[in-house]
Amino acid sequence: MLKKGILKRGARRLDQLTSYDAKRTASAFAKQMKEWPNFEAAAGIRDHVIRFLPRDYEIFSRMSPGDQYPQAYEHALTMFKEKLKEARERGESIGANSPEYEDLHKSIVPPYDHTKFPNKWRKMWRDYPARTIMAHLGKDSYSHIHYDSNQARTISVREAARLQSFPDGFVFSGAMNQAFQQIGNAVPPLLAFALAKTMMQAFSEVGSLSEESKTSFVSAG
Repeated sequence: MLKKGILKRGARRLDQLTSYDAKRTASAFAKQMKEWPNFEAAAGIRDHVIRFLPRDYEIFSRMSPGDQYPQAYEHALTMFKEKLKEARERGESIGANSPEYEDLHKSIVPPYDHTKFPNKWRKMWRDYPARTIMAHLGKDSYSHIHYDSNQARTISVREAARLQSFPDGFVFSGAMNQAFQQIGNAVPPLLAFALAKTMMQAFSEVGSLSEESKTSFVSAG
């Protein structure tokens, strides 16, 4: 998307329709998210938007599922060495610690201390549980890097919403960052539904016991 000019810097609005892939067989969970009563999304979704992170896409593609920031940092250093070698082979004079050297390093290697932030980044597995979705996604999405190396990106708003069990037809307020925050701050809808069902059952049982107690009291009197 970056090479084609589709993905550019700027605010990510949640107003562009992305149609479902008709060739893919939807899982039972995907069908539930698409067909949730009163939140159906027959035509597709409008919040499949991702962050603009041009420095990091190649790092994402080189990472293996389960890799975290130390591994990402090593990949970045390898990429820097490769680019430095290519530049010098082209005849460019780039001395160690020169401004050109530092600029190249900055354009490839993330600035975070790899000894202090080991879990800042993480590439997801295709078939393993994801990390908890947190409101920090509103600031960056490195904790949820997509498992598909060909896509080489962090997850989209809708993918975060799916992981949190929001139906596809649910509309978030604001742009991308605000939507990520809303998703991370929320109780997962399916969890809330399960809790509500259990509470209703408990209240019903308490109510039944109360009626039985009243009946026993009247009979005893």
